[in-house]
Amino acid sequence: MTDDMHPEVAAVLKQARRLQSLMDEQLDKMASDSFTAADETETVEVTLNGHHWLKDVYIQDGLLRLGAETVEQRVNEALQKASAEASAAIDADRQRIDAVVAEITAEVSDRQPE
Repeated sequence: MTDDMHPEVAAVLKQARRLQSLMDEQLDKMASDSFTAADETETVEVTLNGHHWLKDVYIQDGLLRLGAETVEQRVNEALQKASAEASAAIDADRQRIDAVVAEITAEVSDRQPE
């Protein structure tokens, strides 16, 4: 920051960098976290990342002999479980981010002249 920058502008820029860093961390976390779940019979396992993108699928040898409908049901069951885990993690992260945004907003508001 330069010496001629107004202190309030400097404070807002500092908070903006803090928010940008928080969002960058969240995007990295969503890309790198993984959520793995299996169907009830543990014959299918899927892995999703934090964006709910499918990263891996395991289908037990011989399962395809039971027919496409059975495999579809088991894949969907595993996907629903993994998606629920990912959603729960994202909701927790969203609450954390909301708290930080509220804190940043309060700090900026406290600096505003009345």
